[in-house]
Amino acid sequence: MELSLLPLMLLLISNIRPAHTQGQEASEEHNKAPKPRLTVQPEPSQIFRGETVTLTCDIQGEDWTYTWQCGDEQHNSEEKEFKITVQLKQSCKCKGCRKPFCSEWSDAVTLSVSERPKPVVRVQPDGRVFRGGQTVTLTCDIQETDVTSWSYSWNKDDSEIHVSQSQEYRISSVSESHAGNYSCTGRETGGSRYSHTSDKVTLTVSGSSGLEFSEAHALIIGVIAGLSVTFLLMFLLALLWCCKHNKGAGSPSPSTEYQLK
Repeated sequence: MELSLLPLMLLLISNIRPAHTQGQEASEEHNKAPKPRLTVQPEPSQIFRGETVTLTCDIQGEDWTYTWQCGDEQHNSEEKEFKITVQLKQSCKCKGCRKPFCSEWSDAVTLSVSERPKPVVRVQPDGRVFRGGQTVTLTCDIQETDVTSWSYSWNKDDSEIHVSQSQEYRISSVSESHAGNYSCTGRETGGSRYSHTSDKVTLTVSGSSGLEFSEAHALIIGVIAGLSVTFLLMFLLALLWCCKHNKGAGSPSPSTEYQLK
């Protein structure tokens, strides 16, 4: 009888687990934190030097204190978003802590930096001095960038005058009021990136356009010609009157001729 109970007792002993071991496993399971997910806005591969980007550390749960590491620098914050101004290419990662444990580090994200572009203002027709009435077109040319869509802001004497999706700013009939210093800036459509401001281009407006000058000149010539014809006709009429008058005064009357005889 004792021998038949021995296998059963051994089986029961093998299934008994210490209470402290079960509690420890439950604590470890409770303390296990999910791995954070780090995101960057704008995209980490499309950052201009000197641009401010937003890092977001997403971890399930609440009451986290976040640690950010970018390059050799670390920052602590109670907010899951962290802003950084990027000057050089670097890697960033984050983790969250709450007593009595911390999560593991997120996967690192590399922030790639490119130079902020500087537009060039081109003028058509080519020149800087224009006559009133001409059509002048300014073009904001931005090169060497992966931005596919820009919004263009035009300034005159450091004051914004026009914003458009078109890179051209056209003055259909230039006048002296359009004279001044023009520059442009590009801003990414639907994004946060923007260009440097271009160098200023000075427009000078002088006098009238060739067409206006020709019309005014023709008008003046017409007036002078009309006055000349009028004066000529008056002169001819006066001369004719004088001739008739002198002819009537020089002929003797019949009575005077009889008396002489």
